[in-house]
Amino acid sequence: MSVRIDKSTVFYEEASAYAGVKKAVKLVKKDMELVFGSYPNVYCKEENKKDFSVIIYGTVGKSEILEQLDKAGKIDLKAIQGKWEVYLFSILENPLEGIEKAIVIAGSDKRGTIYGLFHLSELLGVSPLVNWNHVWPKQKTSVEFSSRDSLISKVPSVKYRGFFINDEWPAFGTWAKTHFGGMNTKCYEKIFELLLRLKGNYLWPAMWDSNFNLDGPGLENARLADEYGIVMSTSHHEPCMRSGQEYSMVRGVDSVYGDAWDFRKNPEGITRFWRDGLLRNREFENVITMGMRGENDTPLLDGISLKENVELLRKIIKTQNDLIKETVNPNLDEVPRQIVLFTEVEEFFYGNEDVPGLLGEPELDGVTLMLSDNNAGATRTLPSEAMRNHRGGYGMYYHLDMHGGPHSFQWIGSAYLPKIWEQMTMAYEYGVREIWVVNVGDVATQEYGLSYFLDLAYDMETYGKAGCKGTVEYTKRWIDRQFMSIYSEKDREMLKQIFMEYTGLLAKRKHELMNESVYHPVHFGEADEIFECSEWILNACNELKAKCPKEILPAFISLVYYPACGTANLMKMWILAGKNKLYAKQNRVEANRIADEIAECFRIDTALTEEYHQIGDGMFDGFGLSEHIGFTNWNEEDNKYPTRRYIYPANHPRMILCRKTDEDYVIGSPWVDALLTRIDNPQIWNDALRPDVKEIVFEIACASRVPITYQIECDCPWMTFSKMQGVTKETETIVLTIQREKLKGRVSGTFKVKNVGFGESTITIEAENLPEQVEHNVFLERNHYISMEAVHFAKKEDTKKGGFEILEPYGRTGSAIKAFPVTTDFLKEQEKPWVEYFFEASETGTYKIRFYMSATTPVVYERKQYIGFAVNEEALQIVNTIYHEEEQFFLSEQWKQEANDNIKLLECRVTCRKGKNRLRFFAVSPAIVLEKIVLYPEGIPLLDSYLGPKESYRT
Repeated sequence: MSVRIDKSTVFYEEASAYAGVKKAVKLVKKDMELVFGSYPNVYCKEENKKDFSVIIYGTVGKSEILEQLDKAGKIDLKAIQGKWEVYLFSILENPLEGIEKAIVIAGSDKRGTIYGLFHLSELLGVSPLVNWNHVWPKQKTSVEFSSRDSLISKVPSVKYRGFFINDEWPAFGTWAKTHFGGMNTKCYEKIFELLLRLKGNYLWPAMWDSNFNLDGPGLENARLADEYGIVMSTSHHEPCMRSGQEYSMVRGVDSVYGDAWDFRKNPEGITRFWRDGLLRNREFENVITMGMRGENDTPLLDGISLKENVELLRKIIKTQNDLIKETVNPNLDEVPRQIVLFTEVEEFFYGNEDVPGLLGEPELDGVTLMLSDNNAGATRTLPSEAMRNHRGGYGMYYHLDMHGGPHSFQWIGSAYLPKIWEQMTMAYEYGVREIWVVNVGDVATQEYGLSYFLDLAYDMETYGKAGCKGTVEYTKRWIDRQFMSIYSEKDREMLKQIFMEYTGLLAKRKHELMNESVYHPVHFGEADEIFECSEWILNACNELKAKCPKEILPAFISLVYYPACGTANLMKMWILAGKNKLYAKQNRVEANRIADEIAECFRIDTALTEEYHQIGDGMFDGFGLSEHIGFTNWNEEDNKYPTRRYIYPANHPRMILCRKTDEDYVIGSPWVDALLTRIDNPQIWNDALRPDVKEIVFEIACASRVPITYQIECDCPWMTFSKMQGVTKETETIVLTIQREKLKGRVSGTFKVKNVGFGESTITIEAENLPEQVEHNVFLERNHYISMEAVHFAKKEDTKKGGFEILEPYGRTGSAIKAFPVTTDFLKEQEKPWVEYFFEASETGTYKIRFYMSATTPVVYERKQYIGFAVNEEALQIVNTIYHEEEQFFLSEQWKQEANDNIKLLECRVTCRKGKNRLRFFAVSPAIVLEKIVLYPEGIPLLDSYLGPKESYRT
């Protein structure tokens, strides 16, 4: 059994169909016109044509044709009847007289039908971003369907799934005003289409300087949303379907609403304000926000106690429930409601030892409790086992965009899929399944992360069970959906790598938080690693851009080129700024060239935004306007662009000699070089004590107006150099190769670098080969540290209650481990899962041990999140990763630092013995994700770095 869809295909239409379904049908017809070159006609029985297919669609209870097919046994409507947003997609032969072949799309409800229609578009090769990003599909003459394509869709994993347009000025607001004259129905129709194509159903509208219910004009936005089946709500501080701006528009001394947004001083006016909002929007499908905050998203009332705030909120919620019964439905169980436990409202909900909070409040029975993340993508306070039976369930307010503390990130979407997977699957396991809403700011440049977030919410079974590795496969499929028609498999693999690399950069550090001091310019090569990655992204994007057909260029620019190149160019700029500062300090001539390169990065940043705004006749004009460089506070106020430093070179030939990974240098003057010497003398290079080091890269840099003439002298038989002499006006990079086959045990050798006629420096190289017989899986201490990636454990032991699993890709260095199941707290368990590492210490004594963990937060409303570890035969140490138990973690200095750095650091002291040691890391509290462990002798500080030392050699 097969059905061919082509330009002759027609639609069987019924007047009884929902208006929103009819709108979706028009969109699908336009999709088919893009694919087949012809807009489909409506089925006409009188024509009685042969050899054409019919698309029959409808909703249970709203379609006579579906009932007719059901009675004839052609389809089974009972399989979808009464279910939430389910559709039947069936391939039929001879379904009705005069129709030989048909595709039948039957929805259990309005949205089910719409999802089924868009499913047809996707099967034809049409991307959900077809109209939002102009991802035009490949043209075809026909598409063949068989009975294998018949299906009944699943009930969505999460009931309400959507996004929040927030922080919308200057970007989204400018775009809306430029293209539509404002945030009216023409603007929101684009948003509703995008949301439905991504299988979402729920929206918090823009609210900074706009009003969804007035800008339609009037209620037209709300009416259009209801037609499409979009469930509308309002954000955390906008109760009873009224926007945050509305009260300022109607308040006044003589206003019936009073002149104080204060329920103690003005209960009658505020109550009337809420009643009128509920009356205005009651005919539409809504989730009503409850509770109250101060104006402009500020705390409820400052200057009163926690107890007074809680009691005031009890009165407010009681009043709102009474209003809902009065105006919307006397049966509250039939009215979806939510309260968002965001910022200080969380404290009001949980209370403290002295003041009971709203937890268990009868007026919240049946209300969805909306939890939130830490403003930076890590969920906080998930439902305990005792809380999971709450009637009304739980939701999650998540951030892919943030305007607020600890830092704002609003420019280019910085979604890192592995982190979204790790956090949101955990929330789901804790019972957060009623509402998922994600703050996407201006929407544009968030398409990749938003697609994944909504797909995960719609189908947890498919996308949630695949693990971190599943995000790589998802990225591949997502790219195929957008660009399979224009790029080869090899090019799409490059596209996938671009996405993994640029979002990986943002998993390390957000755009706005970058500055010249984040990555050390030379230590551990971390700056070079970021620079090289950024250069690769820029080159790869330009290579693919050159191959992109003109008609698909808007899609490529908006989905790939602008976000990836914008990110890479910004990272490159700040790495150059760090090197410029260091080289200027050393008085290298190279500092001046790098200063000019920073200026070029400024130019490219502007050019990328201009191109983004102009492509496709300005279809994205406005979306790139957010400030994004050098935030010094939580927001752009007083942000600082890179400082460019120019040096005046010395008159006589001056040489700067240093390893590429060391900021210390010598200049070839014995008495000056002696002053430059520190405890680990830069003239003694220990790199080759690592058995895997075969090359040492060093630089001979010019610090003078005239070039320097250098000469290398060495009679050590196991050293060779890429160049032995030369002249440089700037910097010469030399590769010293260690011929390990000539080494016996631990040896030392020297070489000289002459600044001909002006001095020389002698460098000592220490090298060592390991014995042939050596124990495996032991990390070796070299250069005063041992660094171990968490995934490289020697052994692990699970318990009946759970165990560690590898997360890859993940985090700042690409991998991590986490204990599963995520809902298990092992603190009180006799047996705890562990992983085991072996390392060799140089000396017996006290070492500091530093744990690098993902910046997660406690899953309960407590200042406690424990890890456990033990060295050798020492007893298990259980340590709280929250430094100050007396203060609330959220909004603390630790929270700010961890959210900014995307890492949680904990440092302790341990005693190690010379030679082999064992370290065990134990699962204790949930949500701990371990990325790296570093040990170093007390008294010898680690070199400064952002990512930490490179992993040590492991036998």
